[in-house]
Amino acid sequence: MNALTGSRFFLCLFSLAAFPSWIYGQTAANQTDAQALQQQVDALKTQIADLEDKINNLTSTGPATPGNSGAQQAKGADAQQGVKPSEAAKELKTEQTESKATADYKLFSEDEQAAARYDNVPLDPRYPNYFRLPGTRTFMKIGGYAKSDLTFDPRPAGDQERFIPASIPIPASLASVSNSTVSVRPSRINVDFLVPIEKERALRFFFEMDFFGSSSTTPRLRHVYAQGKNVLIGQTFSNFMDPDAGPDTLDFQGPNSQVSIRNPQVRYTHRFSKKTTASISAEKPSSDVAFKTPEFNAQPNSPSPDGTIQLRHEMSFGHVQFAGLFRDISAFLPDGRSDSVFGWGFNLAGLFKTIGKDTFVYQGAYGNGIQRYINDTSGLGIDAAVISAQKPHLEAVPAIATYGGYQHFWNPKLRSSAVFGFLQAENTAAQVASAFHRSEYSAVNLIWSPIASLSFGSEFLYGWRVNKDNSTGNAPRIQLSAKYNFMQMKSSK
Repeated sequence: MNALTGSRFFLCLFSLAAFPSWIYGQTAANQTDAQALQQQVDALKTQIADLEDKINNLTSTGPATPGNSGAQQAKGADAQQGVKPSEAAKELKTEQTESKATADYKLFSEDEQAAARYDNVPLDPRYPNYFRLPGTRTFMKIGGYAKSDLTFDPRPAGDQERFIPASIPIPASLASVSNSTVSVRPSRINVDFLVPIEKERALRFFFEMDFFGSSSTTPRLRHVYAQGKNVLIGQTFSNFMDPDAGPDTLDFQGPNSQVSIRNPQVRYTHRFSKKTTASISAEKPSSDVAFKTPEFNAQPNSPSPDGTIQLRHEMSFGHVQFAGLFRDISAFLPDGRSDSVFGWGFNLAGLFKTIGKDTFVYQGAYGNGIQRYINDTSGLGIDAAVISAQKPHLEAVPAIATYGGYQHFWNPKLRSSAVFGFLQAENTAAQVASAFHRSEYSAVNLIWSPIASLSFGSEFLYGWRVNKDNSTGNAPRIQLSAKYNFMQMKSSK
């Protein structure tokens, strides 16, 4: 306590002791003056309480005990660092479900910021950058970033702005033709609202868009959802996906084998224990089926919503998540009949800390008819296919999708990641020779963040595609990226 603070503190104590004895010694004729003085005493008590809070914050952060909530610990840490706790953190004294290892994992894409959380508790319990809308109880945060990508392809790699091995041309008739482009389409903007609805709970409304619409810079909806009391409605990451286990890449698309899709859905999450949650959802169906004959093109339909279940457990060194998917895939066949087939799959994903701040992320997914949910195969029309000319019935196409990524910090401002992904679909006899069969994805990068809100990076990518007839194509890519966050991010120190 410095001299000035100490003087004020003892002055307040002296005043508090002196005023009551003077007040109560007045006669009945001076009751009005006594009431005015009592109001001053009440104000001094409030001032003393504020001073005591400041003293406690400056002298002690308090150990992590059952009696200390996450909000109290964060408040003490902020005081030690000279950071004032946000108003939202003071009012919404919620308990964080995610472990520190999960919360501290850094992604260039910042997808973890958009993911729905149990009780709507953000990864940072200090609720940074939230501010109260004047005249309301609602807290708001504006986020997003401006990002520019410069890509160079020594030979055609398919999609120029996203690295998709399944789009690599076969045969590579233009192998000697190089191409480069500059894109700002990965830039995004979001708004996040938290509305207190009861003690330590809030309703969340989240909206985000990027610029991967139909033309060069048309806005595209990414997320729009509301969640209250752990019931979510709207569009966001599928419950079959783990957005916290994605690798840290500059490439907008991510690994070929990543389960990655944003779906309109209704979801409910239940907490079994402090670190274990389960959720169930009904999501928008879409039978991704595409086959044709000289007289007929496939006409897919969706009899019922897709269903998912998810179980997630947090640990001190990371988390693990297991999810299941159940689908009804349907389409009209060339003979005019409608046929449907049951699709199913499971996805095991997670992350764990290794040495220091280094992190390993992984995913292993397998199932029949899950291609719509996977990066490389979504939109290829191979959820299901006709078995053969002799058996004109639908069959859900089996697929396996796995990746691993390792993130290493050279120092607090410089990090690298190495990623490898593998994806394979088991084709039916009736599928055409050029149907997708397998792809591989690899990436290595170096990312530098001189200040918390500014990042630069370079990345080398290499993809490989194999068709049903064993024809192949491969392509490298060099990418340079720069990103600036709209809001000040927490320090990397």
